[in-house]
Amino acid sequence: MSDVIRRTGEERQASIEETAAALEIDEALISDLVDDFYTRIRADALLGPVFEQVVGDHWDTHLPKMKNFWSAVALGTKRYDGRPMPAHMRLPGLTEAHFTRWLTLFRETLDELAPNPAAHGFFLDRACRMANSFRFMIFHANADVS
Repeated sequence: MSDVIRRTGEERQASIEETAAALEIDEALISDLVDDFYTRIRADALLGPVFEQVVGDHWDTHLPKMKNFWSAVALGTKRYDGRPMPAHMRLPGLTEAHFTRWLTLFRETLDELAPNPAAHGFFLDRACRMANSFRFMIFHANADVS
């Protein structure tokens, strides 16, 4: 017999909300985090041109989408309905340096905005997991293994 505890969706959501509250993560923090982070991205010599090519003049739709994404990650909201992996797989010329720089800028943003070390760790952990997943899919999943 398994000792796995099965929780309802409501119980999982309550746990997510409890964790977010304990970490002082809310919609205002997520909004500030996304706005500041993408301001850094746009000004960055390596990442700015990539985002300019993809997002162009559509920041008014991209930023709310990213806020919804991080709200889903941190608060369990259901507003994000995108599929980020295929969008990133289509980007030509991505290198490990792009992911390293992305994480550096994300960490710098957290260094300034995270309300406490635990919230900093929460966001950075998730960003690292995402970056590593994207790295694997882009650089290794389709590699020739012969």
